[in-house]
Amino acid sequence: MKTDGTPAASLTAGYNSTLKLIRTGGAETVYLAYDCSPAIKDAIRLAADQNGTTVNETMSMQQLKELCGIDVGCAVCARRKTQ
Repeated sequence: MKTDGTPAASLTAGYNSTLKLIRTGGAETVYLAYDCSPAIKDAIRLAADQNGTTVNETMSMQQLKELCGIDVGCAVCARRKTQ
């Protein structure tokens, strides 16, 4: 687990970055915190559904924070597709 405050290399953390990655087809899996706001959930689910991206909703914002290795709670992040 990273501790330097930057997302792990294969992850994009944050709403805007994740939404952009989904819409451009670069997201392999989206991790959506079960305890984030309904507005974020709805927008991410819609974009993921429209782009055929898998959504995992089994982690909390605290767990996503630790997964990404960042210093603040994380509502959503995505694993980038490997080429």
